[in-house]
Amino acid sequence: WIVAPHKYNPRYCKGDCPRAVGHRYGSPVHTMVQNIIHEKLDSSVPRPSCVPAKYSPLSVLAIEPDGSIAYKEYEDMI
Repeated sequence: WIVAPHKYNPRYCKGDCPRAVGHRYGSPVHTMVQNIIHEKLDSSVPRPSCVPAKYSPLSVLAIEPDGSIAYKEYEDMI
């Protein structure tokens, strides 16, 4: 029932957060504290992982039950 897009690529964040994180990146104080604990006190505590800071809508062309084609946007999909 979905005409387009042919594939869905949600994209994602992967990897460690940079050492110098701050409010510029929207990271909470917890992230900074966890980095410090990992580096200075206990390396068995994992580094924080990256998470998306912004999402975008996904545009979709879909076949409606009556056979017509409709354009829809689904928020926060990419």
